[in-house]
Amino acid sequence: MRDIIQLLTRLVVTQARCQEVGISHIDRAISVRVLDFINLDPPVFTGAHPNKDPQTFIDRMQRTLRVMKATATESVELAFYRLRDVVVNWYESWELSRGEDAPPTVWQEFTGAFLCHYLPPELTRARVDRFLTLQQDNMSVRENNLQFDSLARYAPTIVANMEDRVHRFVMGLEPHLLNDCMSVSLQPGIDISHIRHTLRV
Repeated sequence: MRDIIQLLTRLVVTQARCQEVGISHIDRAISVRVLDFINLDPPVFTGAHPNKDPQTFIDRMQRTLRVMKATATESVELAFYRLRDVVVNWYESWELSRGEDAPPTVWQEFTGAFLCHYLPPELTRARVDRFLTLQQDNMSVRENNLQFDSLARYAPTIVANMEDRVHRFVMGLEPHLLNDCMSVSLQPGIDISHIRHTLRV
């Protein structure tokens, strides 16, 4: 309960500062927003477990915030509420480093700093390399698709549009499957689900 009150206070102050209106005019609306957020069961990140992928936290949180149509500053305050343990210390130190007169943090700024700290560039590069060399090998098409989707998040510029995404997925399939889906993959409006349907998987 105390955490919710603290979150409400932060959101009210931030919203009031951005909109330059009295806190009394917006606190009720923000209370409803916080409850909506909690009811969506957003992810938690502690920073204490090396097996927990920070990119997954950001992706899941972004989906939650998109459903809520949260603003860029509201998104940061809501995400902060779901940080736990050592990552809270990192966030508070990072906020202090921005200076007292810094404007309210926006989502893109927060995610950039968060991923830079918890997903170092060398780890990102390693995952991009895995994506670029991904081959079906002994995996089923479905398993390969899951691996592809998981790694593609780290290479957004490489698969910037659906045509690039489909092409790279098809080129990683077993050679005997290429003839079945190559012509389909060149048709406009095709996505990977169409490719899987062509292969009946």
